[in-house]
Formats: sequence, structure tokens, C-alpha cells
Amino acid sequence: MSHPQDPHRPQVAVPPAPLLDPLSAPLTGPVELWAERQTAEPVVWVPDAYGRMVPMPKSLAPPAVLPTEPRDLSPQPVLDPRAQRIAAAGVGTGAAAAGVGWGLGQAAAGVSSGSLLFVLALLLAWRASGPRGGDTYITHAHTTSRWWGKATTKIENR
Repeated sequence: MSHPQDPHRPQVAVPPAPLLDPLSAPLTGPVELWAERQTAEPVVWVPDAYGRMVPMPKSLAPPAVLPTEPRDLSPQPVLDPRAQRIAAAGVGTGAAAAGVGWGLGQAAAGVSSGSLLFVLALLLAWRASGPRGGDTYITHAHTTSRWWGKATTKIENR
């Protein structure tokens, strides 16, 4: 409601609403008598939308809230079984690779130093046997520096 001294709002008279004054409004519709309400059905008290307890016939009351199912509180494994299988496969692969490496090391240890010297001598003899048809290039670069940072470079391939 606006203030009577407020010049910016027009003064409007609000008529009284019939809902605010129930005695001035006429009653319409069927009237329910107290004797008609007496039934064999029990009345229960249930909370309404505002938290107040209101009486209600048991047939009209909402269904009771069902209790929640009990939870399974047994301890669970730290890693799921699939992750354990994957980790075990990785460990097995690593062990196999270590075994192969150890086997190669044993095979390499069986090669004597004499056989290695023989292979080295064959390699050196093959390399020293002479030219094998390769081209040789000699590149000659001559750079001349002059005043004020001028430099000239001449490159010759022979």
C-alpha cells in the first residue's frame, strides 16, 4: 500500500475481499455434517506442506516411507580383479624379458676372446684391401676480409 503523502502514486481504494471476511460471504454448496463424518476408518495425523500435523482419514493418507535397503559393508579388494590380471601379465612379461636378456648374456659370454680377435682381423683386412670405388672430393675455401666488414669467399672443389 502506498503512503498517503506519496505524490508519485495514485490513491486507489481497495475493496474488502470476501475471502478475508468469511462471515460476510454466503455459504454455497453441500454442507457436511459431523454425524456424516463418523466412519469406522481411523484418522491419522500427517505433516502438511508447511510441517504442521493435520488429521486425515487413513485411506487418504500418503503411503509410508519404505526403509532403505541395508548396504553391503563387506571389505572390497584394493584393486579390481581385472587390474590385478593386467598387473600380473606385466610382471610376467618383465620376468620373461629378464630371462631372455640373461640367456643372451650367457651366450655372449661363451664367445672367446680369440674368436673376437679373429673376426676383428678379418674386418681390418677387408677394409685395408684397397679402394672400393668411392669418390674423394677436396674442397678449398678462401676468405678475404676487407675494410668496413666486407668479406669475400671463394670455394673450389678439386
